[in-house]
Amino acid sequence: MAGVMYAWQFPHFCALSWNLRADYSRAGYRMMSVVRPSVCRRQSVQYSLLLTAVCLAMPVYGVTTWTFAVDSLPLNVYLIYLASRFYTDADSRSARRLFQFSLIHLPALLALLLLCKKRTFTTSSSQAPPTVAPPSMDPPSRESPAAC
Repeated sequence: MAGVMYAWQFPHFCALSWNLRADYSRAGYRMMSVVRPSVCRRQSVQYSLLLTAVCLAMPVYGVTTWTFAVDSLPLNVYLIYLASRFYTDADSRSARRLFQFSLIHLPALLALLLLCKKRTFTTSSSQAPPTVAPPSMDPPSRESPAAC
């Protein structure tokens, strides 16, 4: 989940900072959208691709089922599409669309992650957990010196 959060933040914040770059510039902040705008746009695409790779790798490492990889793919493909539009158009409309979808994307992805997580503890009839007998209610015997 840390990989999802790490990769998601770049398209989200690059798109957010793009529409605020004039304010950042006036305030004197050296944001990537002000100093290196092409890198800002390119990183939104790169990290969208990385996020897709992280989601596809989760079932391989046993974190989720394969259903997660399949179900998250449309979300991630649309995020890549919006990030690539932001990269090519470089306008406030494409940045706003990417930012707004990223607000929907993360909760949807985390909900899928929760629904498709790998169940680690399974019990079957042959591997039932051990049971502990309840304490005996019989009166203590006279032969037992430690009966309390």
